[in-house]
Amino acid sequence: MKTNELKLVYFSPTGTTRRVVMETARHLGLKSVSFDFSVYKTKKPMLKFNETDFTLFAAPVYGGRVPALFTEYLENITGRNTPAALIVTYGCRDYEDALLEMKTVVESHGFKVIGAAAFPTEHSIVRTIGARRPNKEDMKVIADFGVELNRRIKKEASFDQIDIHVPGNTPYRKYSSSSFTPKTDASRCTECGSCARVCPAGAISLKDPKKTDSKKCISCMKCIRICKQYARNVSPLKMRIAEGKLKKVCQNDRQADIFL
Repeated sequence: MKTNELKLVYFSPTGTTRRVVMETARHLGLKSVSFDFSVYKTKKPMLKFNETDFTLFAAPVYGGRVPALFTEYLENITGRNTPAALIVTYGCRDYEDALLEMKTVVESHGFKVIGAAAFPTEHSIVRTIGARRPNKEDMKVIADFGVELNRRIKKEASFDQIDIHVPGNTPYRKYSSSSFTPKTDASRCTECGSCARVCPAGAISLKDPKKTDSKKCISCMKCIRICKQYARNVSPLKMRIAEGKLKKVCQNDRQADIFL
């Protein structure tokens, strides 16, 4: 079956997942179109892909799950027996049910999963965990994943016989509310609105960017990364406690899991 175009559908608030996606895509040899759902959209777009497309879905793992916000976007995307590959990135702890959840959702919307991968990366909240990953060695593994996907889509006349199995359990892990809602240092904040414009969850008001709606905030840390005034932060005490807990359960040398 001839594949004409690569569709990149991803959620990457701090840019790490996007980096992984782009490295994979670079080795697929197809013209690509990107759908980045890392910026808040009040109206979720309706997207339809066909059987001559190849779709790469990717997202970071939050508490062993696909971010609920990304799942909302996926519910409005449909395929027509469209071949697809899945990527999750995680902060060196575990990806638990995330790949299974993503696979179940996309398959229920008309996609045929022909490959999947879980890549350990720097933790988005406690950045000393998995610091500077993906590193050079990681990028080589990511590139090889793209190469293998490229071989598969060029080699196979039909994907009907491919049956990809990924780890995970149902019912999925329960979503847990995060206590890492960033706070604003009013003495530093210039109310430029940069954080509000990039917040994936729409949790920061443009009218008053010093305020964050903790019920909407998903603790992605994008506002902290974007603020040039260093006005947004998480409580140092909470960070120390989180780092202590994560060091007990995370492995900085975790390796990628590839499913082909």
